[in-house]
Amino acid sequence: MWIYGLLAVQLFIFLWQLTRKLKPPVNSLAAESTPSSSAICDNNGAAPVPIVYKYDVFLSFRGADTRFNITSHLYAALRGRSIMSYIDDVNLQRGVDIVDSLWGAIEQSRMAVIVFSDNYADSGWCLDELVKIAQCRKTLNQVVLPVFCGMPPEDVRDQTGSYGVAFAKHRQSTASPEKVKMWRAALQEVAGIPGCESLKIRNSTGAELVKTVVETVLATLDQISPVSQFPGLVGIHTRIDDIESLLHLASDSETRIVGMWGMGGVGKTTLARAIYDQFSSKFEACHFLGDFRQELERRSELDLQHELFSTLLGDDYNHHTAERSTNLALTYAKMRLTRTRVLVVIDDVENPVALHNLLDKQPRTLFGPGSRILVTSRDHQVLQNVCDEVYEAKGLNDYESLQLFASNVFKNAISDEFVELSWRAIKYPSGNPLALIVLAKALFGRSKEYWESILLRLHRGEPNQKVQNVLRISYDGLDRDEKNAFLDVACFYKGESRRHVKSMLDGAYGDGSSENIVTSLTDRALIGIAHDGLTVMMHDLLQEMGRGIVKHESDDPGQRSRLWDQNDVYSVLTRKGVIEFEC
Repeated sequence: MWIYGLLAVQLFIFLWQLTRKLKPPVNSLAAESTPSSSAICDNNGAAPVPIVYKYDVFLSFRGADTRFNITSHLYAALRGRSIMSYIDDVNLQRGVDIVDSLWGAIEQSRMAVIVFSDNYADSGWCLDELVKIAQCRKTLNQVVLPVFCGMPPEDVRDQTGSYGVAFAKHRQSTASPEKVKMWRAALQEVAGIPGCESLKIRNSTGAELVKTVVETVLATLDQISPVSQFPGLVGIHTRIDDIESLLHLASDSETRIVGMWGMGGVGKTTLARAIYDQFSSKFEACHFLGDFRQELERRSELDLQHELFSTLLGDDYNHHTAERSTNLALTYAKMRLTRTRVLVVIDDVENPVALHNLLDKQPRTLFGPGSRILVTSRDHQVLQNVCDEVYEAKGLNDYESLQLFASNVFKNAISDEFVELSWRAIKYPSGNPLALIVLAKALFGRSKEYWESILLRLHRGEPNQKVQNVLRISYDGLDRDEKNAFLDVACFYKGESRRHVKSMLDGAYGDGSSENIVTSLTDRALIGIAHDGLTVMMHDLLQEMGRGIVKHESDDPGQRSRLWDQNDVYSVLTRKGVIEFEC
């Protein structure tokens, strides 16, 4: 039977290699998501060129007509729903060619929303914009939403009414006949697309039209974004579907709390972030509170609550004012929250009392009907008393593990001699994405003999410590300075600025050494750099391993190389007979 199993694995590898030629490299649930993109081919059918979207929506409008009414309100409403929108008076960069800037913004937008007003067609500039948008609709599959303010689509499509008057003027202007023909074609094409018509909205007001447009944009973005939103995250979509079914998003009558439980490194944070990114646009306000356990070591519960309230209520909530006026301001803030449908994600909760206090001891009544709270924890007990449902975040199955491992350990296709070794290797991380990536980085570019020695060492390790054994393999492969730097980050520098960390490492291991050390640790997936490129990060499991290594140096804290716990520091510094201490 093992022969059939091996054949099945080889068949899977073969199919995976074929798909690898067509798809970008695969990351894991433990990895960070990358900007979603589309792709285009040049006219010669060359390889696709990825288009990285910078904006969700490009707003095209006649400034003299709508800049200070419908368009400004629409832009504010889109921003309020966390929809990244381009509007020329805000986003247009000074000192940059206007045409290049506008055309680039159109190409880098998922959608174009065109606000047709009475005098839109008077402007050759607006019509040029429209032609560019129509081109992007054809070449980049850009989604276009026309908004008709105070006129039927027929006036735009057939150039009658004010649009007929405008084109009569264009025929007498310096515009070439070819350009006028392009303008007409673009208007006919775009006006034929189903859109939002103010004349068809019951009790039509500017506010109702804005609401309709925003809801249409949200629904459209939800349709076109999900598949490309999490490129390469193995198994992400089925897990999102599982949690979505527990959230009951269609129900607006209750506040629902869902927990996510699982071991460290299994991908809870990445999955929670994917849920947040996928569904946040459906709510009036949202907040992602990451690394709650460690944030409590740096800040008070009240500080974190003020941050939560401030994000959900917007800039007009001032926690300093709330503190000074105590009950009155806070009572009004909480009253506003009870009217707001929110999505709140609280990641890595260890202390149920702190969670209770953060949510003002009334999680089900603090927010408005239809709100959803997602809480992640390694401790099932923390979740079961507060959550309506608890989802168990499980590791990857064998085929998902193989896909993730292979995409990180091989540059190109898997050679035959490594197929059986890869199958053996993925057994040790037990489906843990973090451990799979760390093991793959440790084996990358190594010989078959090296693989054999590492797998033999893992085989001899403690059976109930499989994940830790894998992580330790990567640590043991570091040189002396890299090991010390890893322990420094684990004990002191997680979450610190990259500049500060590099400065400290240069001071400890020689000027200029930090760049190579940080690069080496990053390449081995032992540390990470945050999206902003400014902060050094480390997974909790790796931090625990590093601090465990230091603790095992001696049972006596005074004999250890590093102290980070304030109780240990106080004990050592106040102990009689201590005459030497190295900082």
